[in-house]
Amino acid sequence: MKQWAIRIFKFTAIGLVLFGVSLFVFVRWTIAETSLSALEEKTKRDIDPYTTIFPNITFEEGSVVKKEELQSFYLFSAERASLEDFLGQKKADKDLYELEEVPGLLQVNRSIEIKNLLANECAELYCYQHYVSFDYIPSIFWKGLIGVEDQRYLKHFGIDFKSIFRAFVTNVRKMRFEQGGSTISQQLVKNLFFTNEKTLTRKLKEVIISIYIESRFPKEKILEAYLNEVYWGALQGIKIKGILGASLFYFGKKPADISAYEGAILISLLKGPSYFSPIKQGARLKERTLLVYNKLVSENVIPNDPSIMWSNKDWDNWLIKLKTHEKNQYYQSIWRTLGDNDPGLANYEKFVLIQKVADIRSKIEEKFSTSKKNKNSVDDISVKVMLGPLDGKSWYSYYSRVERNKEKALSLEKHQVGSTIKPIIYSIFEEFGKKLSDKVSTKEIKLSLSSGKWSPKEAHQPTQSEVTLMEALLHSLNRPVIRLADEIGFDQVEEKMSPYFKSLKKPLKQFPSELLGSMELSVTELRDIYALFIKNECQKIKSSQRELSQSVLYALSDPNLTTVENSVDAVMQKLHFFGKTGTTNNGYDNWYVAFDGKNLSVVWVGYEGERKTKSLGLYGATTAFNVFQNYYRDRGKRFFQFGCDLVN
Repeated sequence: MKQWAIRIFKFTAIGLVLFGVSLFVFVRWTIAETSLSALEEKTKRDIDPYTTIFPNITFEEGSVVKKEELQSFYLFSAERASLEDFLGQKKADKDLYELEEVPGLLQVNRSIEIKNLLANECAELYCYQHYVSFDYIPSIFWKGLIGVEDQRYLKHFGIDFKSIFRAFVTNVRKMRFEQGGSTISQQLVKNLFFTNEKTLTRKLKEVIISIYIESRFPKEKILEAYLNEVYWGALQGIKIKGILGASLFYFGKKPADISAYEGAILISLLKGPSYFSPIKQGARLKERTLLVYNKLVSENVIPNDPSIMWSNKDWDNWLIKLKTHEKNQYYQSIWRTLGDNDPGLANYEKFVLIQKVADIRSKIEEKFSTSKKNKNSVDDISVKVMLGPLDGKSWYSYYSRVERNKEKALSLEKHQVGSTIKPIIYSIFEEFGKKLSDKVSTKEIKLSLSSGKWSPKEAHQPTQSEVTLMEALLHSLNRPVIRLADEIGFDQVEEKMSPYFKSLKKPLKQFPSELLGSMELSVTELRDIYALFIKNECQKIKSSQRELSQSVLYALSDPNLTTVENSVDAVMQKLHFFGKTGTTNNGYDNWYVAFDGKNLSVVWVGYEGERKTKSLGLYGATTAFNVFQNYYRDRGKRFFQFGCDLVN
């Protein structure tokens, strides 16, 4: 053999050895750097998907729940039976009945228990996923997936050269990328471990791991992982991962209840959840579903039964339902509930509160959209809530903005409190001998301050020149407060206010607007002030220092007589609870403080962005009060009757 041929042979042999060694090292390194532990852990599980880590939910006898909210919560719960069957049985047993006074509400006759929410296993922000073992995944999904995405799935070992070649020929012939040759295993690997970057290295890694997992896991476990990890689009701002989430979000059903045609729709979405979005691209999805459905029929995956196909009306009704859900945000409230680790409330109560906040923001958005003058953004409307028993052992707090620090927002950020502090001021007046039955003038009053002349303004001009202190308090008038403080003496009133208001500007006689709530407090500070005030007021009543009928707590305990009289509904009209609104800064700060005999609630609804108009046009009686009212009404717990019996 010639010398040059020997050299070529040697170089070729060395090159092949080096290539083999490099390939071996690359394969080992790729496997080592790819964390398969999560996949191994999940595929080892064989758990009934209808189990939950949370305790059961109890709806107390005499309480009320909203049917739509119960429906959404029940859907994401560990209950197996449909809501229709559940409600039918409870109504037949007379445990539940429809409340005639307010349509859509259910009255609980006897205490009822339901299973709690399924856990959300998606670690990403604004994402929902709950893992379902293969044995609980209906065959329509995995058979349909194989029939549409990877017909040779049961025969190949992770990559399918025949499919790759066919896709290559098709793409060359049509001069565009129309088909891909990826197997289900490759798609799973790409979803779990790699990005969508189109590089040779990434593709090679994908092939290596695909072959590796095919050697490590049974075919059904790979299908299980795929159907639980794949991205299925987004609704209500929540990313949907996995078959359970897709079934719940798109059809309001558990996977076992999905029909063959609905299954074809979900499989169609996998081709491109955004490209085939039912809300934005309904016609496109409809066309794709027909192709998928016919293919599944031809592959004998589903029966050839035209009666199960959707009509145009069925499609229209589904899209209307999706758009309605998109507006109501029930599923986003479920997601927020599952991400809320505050132990102060049970999951159903959290869900109801979060949904009531969403409802208020939706109403404000409608108000903004119909106003040509209002240039403020609804995105900057925030809601802060603190509630719990007066003893302070299990306070619950909520802040509507997920992206910001809740503790800072509640404890450090201050807002003008307005009329919310007037009950405390009137109680101080009583300590100086004033009675709620006494008369006080509503006429204009002017004070001489170091800064000049000052006169308090009224939101609404009083119709009477003189009213009782009770009437002045109930209608939240300003002039009587300043007149009474002037009569008693600002120095004396200041001394009594100081234990409550640590940041009070002094001397009070130079800052009389502080009596009308011009001071700024955080939600936490106002909660602590009211907790102290209610304890002091109840102590005076219990020790007979003050008659119950002359207490400001009692005076504001009938919602039909206070500033919320036009907002209180038929259910809450029958109940007694102390409550005070506050609307200040031209509606940019709106408050409601309430006490039902056990629980103290502080709600703030306001604006945290750039204020682009003089007035926001919002009021405590229609925003903060409605959050309180609708939450306490629909949370499935009895309402405590107002009193001081439980106050220590």
